[in-house]
Amino acid sequence: MQKNILIILSILLLSCNQLPDSKGEFNEIIILSSSIDRAIYYNDINTLFSGYVNTPSEESLYKVKWIDEDKFKYYLSYKNLLFINLDEPSDSTIDNLVDKFKESYSMNLFTLNDVYAKNQNLFIFSSKDYISFKSDIENNRDWIIKNIDEKIQSSLNDYIYRNGRNEEIELLLNNHFNINPFIQQDFMVIKDRLIEDDFIWVGRGYPYRWLCFDKIENITEVDLWKFFKLSVSEHMPNVMIQEYYKNMSYESEGVVKIQGLYEEKNSDTGGPFILYAKFNTSDNTALLVSGFVNNPGKPKIRLLKELETQIINTINGDKNGK
Repeated sequence: MQKNILIILSILLLSCNQLPDSKGEFNEIIILSSSIDRAIYYNDINTLFSGYVNTPSEESLYKVKWIDEDKFKYYLSYKNLLFINLDEPSDSTIDNLVDKFKESYSMNLFTLNDVYAKNQNLFIFSSKDYISFKSDIENNRDWIIKNIDEKIQSSLNDYIYRNGRNEEIELLLNNHFNINPFIQQDFMVIKDRLIEDDFIWVGRGYPYRWLCFDKIENITEVDLWKFFKLSVSEHMPNVMIQEYYKNMSYESEGVVKIQGLYEEKNSDTGGPFILYAKFNTSDNTALLVSGFVNNPGKPKIRLLKELETQIINTINGDKNGK
């Protein structure tokens, strides 16, 4: 068994010029571990990837799938692979596999791209024993999540812009806000008040996905929530921002993120929203880019992440968007 596995891996590694497209859902994480080790750190890994967002029901940010060691070869072409092992207790298959990678890279925790498939993220996470594992996961959890999130965004980039981008809307936004936007091809203008109010609302039909851009003067981070609600009330009278499940975080210097829920009066439905505000301290203005998802009775996390990917690309002026 062990010899056959190493032969299969060698063939796959030598076939990098003929890699297949990666498989799996955008947020799926395949955990490859021995059954012995799995029993030891099962709860720790599930806790690491336990994040969720209210849409309003709780939807997991990540889908963790544990694979039995005798079936792992069938999952080598998936998007996110996490190989985990403990040196103690010793077992065979996964230990030998991880050791092969460690021999080449001389590290116990690292990530590789496009090993067995295109657009793939492969993690190697090795610890001496469970005590070391607990310390390693605590010290590196932010790095692990950051790398997973970047791969998720990259995967969604490929999907969102597979048919190109809407250059007409991008030019409109560029000329007015002096930004480098990344808008997917099938979006259209829903409401244009750029001349009057520095506001524009774009999006597409069912399941509804909306993006709004609003430049606000004389605003500070303290006033952000109040000004955002006023902007939505004025320009989107059918939308009511709710106070519950509001979550605010600082993404980087001058960029604030807010997630929460809204209700839509006309349809008596609602869903999640996400807001990124980029502050310009030189003139006390902020560009508010918000996204709204409406997909009653169905999962919304992927749609919300697609909007967030477009917002992040736009806020960062990402030159690598597709």
